Amino acid sequence: MAIATQQDGTPQESPSGVSNLGAVNNPTGRNGLIGIDKVGDAILFFDPVSLETQKIIPKKNHHELAVTPDHKFAFVSELGKFFAGNFIESGAHISVVDLEEQSIMHRISTSEFKGPHAMRFDANGDLWVIFEETGELGRIDTGSMELVETCVIGAAGKRAPFIEITPDGKRIYVSCKLGNILVFDIASRQVVAEIQVPKGTEGISISPGGDRLYAAENSKQDLLEIDIATNKIIRVIALKGAVLSSPKTSRLIRLRFSPDGKYLVSTNYVSGVMHIHDAQDPEDHVLLPIAKGPQGIAFDPDGEHTLISNHDCGLFTRVHLASQKAVACVAAGKGIETLTYF
Repeated sequence: MAIATQQDGTPQESPSGVSNLGAVNNPTGRNGLIGIDKVGDAILFFDPVSLETQKIIPKKNHHELAVTPDHKFAFVSELGKFFAGNFIESGAHISVVDLEEQSIMHRISTSEFKGPHAMRFDANGDLWVIFEETGELGRIDTGSMELVETCVIGAAGKRAPFIEITPDGKRIYVSCKLGNILVFDIASRQVVAEIQVPKGTEGISISPGGDRLYAAENSKQDLLEIDIATNKIIRVIALKGAVLSSPKTSRLIRLRFSPDGKYLVSTNYVSGVMHIHDAQDPEDHVLLPIAKGPQGIAFDPDGEHTLISNHDCGLFTRVHLASQKAVACVAAGKGIETLTYF
């Protein structure tokens, strides 16, 4: 794969591999909007301006997505179904969606590796995926569209939901709901560090400059600022409005930097709120109450708005970032977990 994208979603030539991993793994664009409706068991396409539903593809137990650098395809992971502390259905596929045709054109089997969840592209254009149920990291060859490699990283039983790749393409950070953050070196295929977070983390995101990792920890719902050079926690940021809730229930804070690098947005599922942070100093943030169960975060290409999927009530909430105000609410699916413009 030899095409990278600019922040507006247009192709940017690269001599070899992917040149701008930050933009590739944090896509936006004007061609369309795709959402993964976990509750409604469907992959949905929307008009990127009106937000009207264009197409519904029934598909059970899918959760996360990754858009290829040329914005032609999306990989959508089939996690399975988790309920009352256990996987009651195992997922073992990744669907490949043709974004222009709005159809599934291939299904990648992950065999005995169960629960594929978050996915990120590396500097060679291959796709890494974390298996939340069985705990491995896997690599998808985006040429053959097959799972060609898996690595044991010590995440079995720790429910690892999210990964991030550093902008230089050298390391993968793995969050674990039930354990420490794992630091995986791509060249050596080894875990080279663990960042001590005994109560676990969920959402993670790397700053556009590549020097900081931000992670949402599960005990107090604080935001951890981590120096990537040393893999040390250097600051703990208390999020405004975090409600007391059972630590046995997923708090599910998700994090995403805006493509222009101005903002960090966090959604707090259990609190029903979101935060808009100054990307240069995330401690400087405002709280914005929105609809129940906020999860997915998408940034439209004008750089002015973010679109939040409200998983528990089937809505999109559009938020104007500079004024820090919700400006629209639109019915969308039954419960969308993640979404992105492309």
